[in-house]
Amino acid sequence: MQHSSSENSERGARRAAILLLVGTCALPGCTPPTPAAPAGKPRAGVALTVSCPDARLAGVLRLMARSWAARTGATVELAERPMAPGDATDVAIIPAPELGGWADRGDLAPVPAALKDVGHPFQWNGVLPAYRSEPYAGWGAQVYGLPIAGDGYVVVYRADRFADKAAVDEFRAKHGRPLAPPATWEDLADAAAFFAARDKAPSLPPLPADGARLTDLFFRVAAGFDRAAQREGGKATDAPKGDALAFAFRTADGAPRLTEPGFVAAAKWLGELKARGAVPPPADADPVALLKDGKAVLAVLSFADVARLRPVDARFGVAPLPGTRGTATPGGTVSPVAMNYVPVFAGGWLGVVRAGSANVSAGFELLADLAGPARSAEVVAAGGYGPTRAAHLDRDRLVAWLGYGFDADRTRALQDAAEGFVATTVRNPAFGLRTPDRAARTAELAAELRRAADGAPPAEALGRAAAAWEAAAPAARERDRRRRAVGLP
Repeated sequence: MQHSSSENSERGARRAAILLLVGTCALPGCTPPTPAAPAGKPRAGVALTVSCPDARLAGVLRLMARSWAARTGATVELAERPMAPGDATDVAIIPAPELGGWADRGDLAPVPAALKDVGHPFQWNGVLPAYRSEPYAGWGAQVYGLPIAGDGYVVVYRADRFADKAAVDEFRAKHGRPLAPPATWEDLADAAAFFAARDKAPSLPPLPADGARLTDLFFRVAAGFDRAAQREGGKATDAPKGDALAFAFRTADGAPRLTEPGFVAAAKWLGELKARGAVPPPADADPVALLKDGKAVLAVLSFADVARLRPVDARFGVAPLPGTRGTATPGGTVSPVAMNYVPVFAGGWLGVVRAGSANVSAGFELLADLAGPARSAEVVAAGGYGPTRAAHLDRDRLVAWLGYGFDADRTRALQDAAEGFVATTVRNPAFGLRTPDRAARTAELAAELRRAADGAPPAEALGRAAAAWEAAAPAARERDRRRRAVGLP
């Protein structure tokens, strides 16, 4: 019964958000849905097979695809499965990190230039800069994917615990500053250690048992330690290329950068969490359940995890993903700067069209509808997915975020955290692993991160991971793939 009530609440919140969103599209400045196709059904007789391995996202997209099919006369079959080599898939919704493997084999059709035209209904320039860049949606100098659903992480914390007067006074006496939602990863470690000592129990969920999630957390911490964020006045246009994007690998020769000071500082941070009693032993635990049960005081959650908090009670607050107090130096110290946040784009979902499809143009027409201004807002409103367009962050589109079930103030905080996550004014973001050998490299790194988290010297652990990465790529072909992953031809 509780499960049914929760599902009904989730459906109701999502329905209300989408209805309100549609209603607000009558207001000035709101982009209207793509106009209906003229009579005559220009895609009559066209049949598209679409694959999407994520059942929830497939459910969100299915009705949209049917609507497009009804307007155009096409037939669309959307299957809840991943695209596989040699299957009948025409259009696929894939995890963004997998694009490199498909593009490197020549299996994907490039995004048509017409989609980028200023007058095209897709509104290419409305897509957030990182999500239309080659290091995220392309391979080499060519873009192959359209962003269907964005990535995103926030900090969710127990607002009641952070507001407790005795805790506030005790924390100030210990640290000389207010007890507040963490602005930096160092702040998060301090707050977690404080509550762990106070409660005589860990205050964070275990470090992720899944290797991909552990390395993702590591890279997000490392980005701020690795480089100072470069900002411009106003919002950024296109992301930079080449050496400015070197992160896990050097762009010049493809050599791993894991032993650079920023990565060592991040591995040290992981080890300090356990040393300070903030995290329990590794386990395949659900951070949402731990927060709800009062067994965690704060946690880093994905937008998908945040959606599972529904129904949301007043105990939970939302804060942006932290930055760092500065950049790491070769001597092992941190060179202080103002709170330094560098975004890492490593997740989300892309729509791609198979190069061998008999209906490439129709496939991109469908994807342009699904990723366009109106439908992308509906994806955000469904809850569980991050922004892909600048309009999703506009305050007059706040209604799109109501699907998470927060009250008005916390909905604004969630939207603010989403804007902080993508950090559009940062000109030198980082991008996650995207090479075809990503799974193997992730497993090697995760194994050493677990050792570092258990107290192994961080530099030594990362040195072993770097050696494994280097040994796996002796050929020029693999070094070339690492260059293409950051948008170099």
